[in-house]
Amino acid sequence: MSPAGTSEIIIGIDPGLTCTGWGVISKQGSKLIYVDSGRLRTKPAEPMAVRLTYLFDQITSICEKHSVTRGAVEAGYVGTGAMSALKLGQARGCAVLAIQRATKQVMDVAPREVKMAVTGSGASSKQQVSYMVSQMLGIEFDRGEEDISDALAIAITATSIRNPKLLASRA
Repeated sequence: MSPAGTSEIIIGIDPGLTCTGWGVISKQGSKLIYVDSGRLRTKPAEPMAVRLTYLFDQITSICEKHSVTRGAVEAGYVGTGAMSALKLGQARGCAVLAIQRATKQVMDVAPREVKMAVTGSGASSKQQVSYMVSQMLGIEFDRGEEDISDALAIAITATSIRNPKLLASRA
């Protein structure tokens, strides 16, 4: 956490092998400011190593471009099968490693924790999360940009956690 009067740059990642959403915000005191966001897409026909390298390199580049000071990655869930969970875990691992190398501060955030922090209810829909993120940051999302709004929600959540579950301690 940053002392009063200083700013932090936080990246949130909604991991996926085919599509990873990312969002960067700035926290200046108690004010949250939208910085940048987007999607990283990989091609299913590409070899796994190429896809994972692309995700790692792009997240590293985003962290460097925006001088990110810490980050959060949504924790995975197992709900669609073992292969899907494995692929999600590999994409998530790339994000965790890229942020850890860039900032030495990366945390795990559960989907329910994100919903609770942004909407006040752990059972909120993606549309409710998207609406609240747009209100908090003063931006609008197009239909189908839930991965981007989720990534920004993950970054917002990281700013509100008092005792973060860091995946590694500072070196």
